[in-house]
Amino acid sequence: MLASDCDNRLYIRKSFAWRTKMTGFADRLDVFLRVVAGGSFSAAGRDMNMQASSISRQIDMLEGELGVELFYRSTRRLALTSAGETLCHRARQVLGQLEETRSIVAAMANEPQGWLMISAPVCFGQRHVVPLVPVYLERFPKVHLELSLEDRAVNPLEDGIDLAVRIGKLQDSALLATKLATTESVVCAAPSYLQRHGVPAVPADLVHHACLTTPKPMKAGMWQFGETSSEDRLEVSGRFVCGDMDGLLASAIAGLGIIHLQTWLVAEPLRDGRLVRLFPTMLPRPDGSGIYALRPPGALTMKVKGMVDLLKARMIALSE
Repeated sequence: MLASDCDNRLYIRKSFAWRTKMTGFADRLDVFLRVVAGGSFSAAGRDMNMQASSISRQIDMLEGELGVELFYRSTRRLALTSAGETLCHRARQVLGQLEETRSIVAAMANEPQGWLMISAPVCFGQRHVVPLVPVYLERFPKVHLELSLEDRAVNPLEDGIDLAVRIGKLQDSALLATKLATTESVVCAAPSYLQRHGVPAVPADLVHHACLTTPKPMKAGMWQFGETSSEDRLEVSGRFVCGDMDGLLASAIAGLGIIHLQTWLVAEPLRDGRLVRLFPTMLPRPDGSGIYALRPPGALTMKVKGMVDLLKARMIALSE
């Protein structure tokens, strides 16, 4: 066994023993102060719903632990000794500081503060996280927020992230996940493109249209309209390819061709008319994945929950 292991175990044993001893000491200090305030063991007992004999035993234990008498006892009254007066003064300070510390820390649960570290994919973050930042900061005035937009799959446990947005299928991990939305893909185009080239009636008509796709080796031009079978896949093509989703979306809005993208990306231009959904009677194809908010294991803090709630509300609004 390593010496450091022995030291650590010794520290843990000593620390546990110290905490146990000090917890009992703090309890007896509380009893002592209640006796002082009430003027008798019986008054302190009524205050604490205890027998006067139990109160007396607590004071005896405290005096034995400290090795001094704290009260002059008589049949008529209790009076503090010099040591009792000193302890009374210090005990009020110490217990008052403990209560103040408890209140300060407990208040943090009701009024979130400190830093909130968020990571999200670039395109999703720009569209759906950045617009929520002013709302979040106004709602939680004591929280500082750092947003990292990157397309790599960050690990909150390793990268010090409080909340990470992940799009796709989740892998087994120790992270806790909240599903924000289901991802679905739709086909759409700008009104200007459809006016020039006509509206495809069925997916098979897309082979005669300019379709905006990603470059190889990103499975370019293979659009799937069913569940999983190869018969449901359609090979499309066009004069413009782009590996960036924002680039594809902007090109479609400009009338360069037809796109097949997830609803979280095209919901707003569909709503304001910059894009028109094709094959409206065809249900969106489920991707078998979702949009998730991932966080390290542990209690869900108010500052993290606040952002999760805002993201969920935004995703619900997009689907309406």
